[in-house]
Amino acid sequence: MAQVINIPSLEALQDQLERLERPDWVQGIELTEELDADGDMALWAWIVLEPEFPPQEELQPALTELRHRIRKLLSKEVPGLWAYVRVRESEAGDV
Repeated sequence: MAQVINIPSLEALQDQLERLERPDWVQGIELTEELDADGDMALWAWIVLEPEFPPQEELQPALTELRHRIRKLLSKEVPGLWAYVRVRESEAGDV
């Protein structure tokens, strides 16, 4: 994270995200640093779902809670960057 001073590295943040409690059907959480639509630096956290996941009525409340915990962690560790949290299904070859 060369653009911002005195904050944890992406790797350190990724390690913290991986330690968050999450449902079994969440394969992982990927973190990147990129520009947002306004041209400001932001963090992008991707919740990666396993190929098989529960129906929407179970999925959505669990994802809402996980998103909240991700944003809370990132806003505490990197208060100067906005955190976008998105969800995607795993792709072929994802680990």
